[in-house]
Amino acid sequence: MTKIFLIPVHVTAKGNSIMPENLSGAYVDCYTSGDTYVEATKKALARLLQDGLYPEEVLPNVREMHSDLWTEHVKESWPDYIDSLPKQDEFEEFIRGDGVIYGPFSSYDS
Repeated sequence: MTKIFLIPVHVTAKGNSIMPENLSGAYVDCYTSGDTYVEATKKALARLLQDGLYPEEVLPNVREMHSDLWTEHVKESWPDYIDSLPKQDEFEEFIRGDGVIYGPFSSYDS
């Protein structure tokens, strides 16, 4: 069991972004591990930049959860996206590898 932080972020696209060109921005929950929320937030922000997403704002509701609650969390928070998000074992393996997982993007266009 690993401590996970859920970090909600408002992002806009930068060059070579993973965001489709017709979108202006999005809100996304970033899931990653860290000893503190500050450490986890820094890791999430670095990953967003790497993926061509400019973090406009870290939203105020950073939350903490345990990695073994991932399946339950997805069922409660993202029931329409269960098939597109990692399964429990994939999630834990990725997090152990110091990864950042994005929840579904809530996007908007200009």
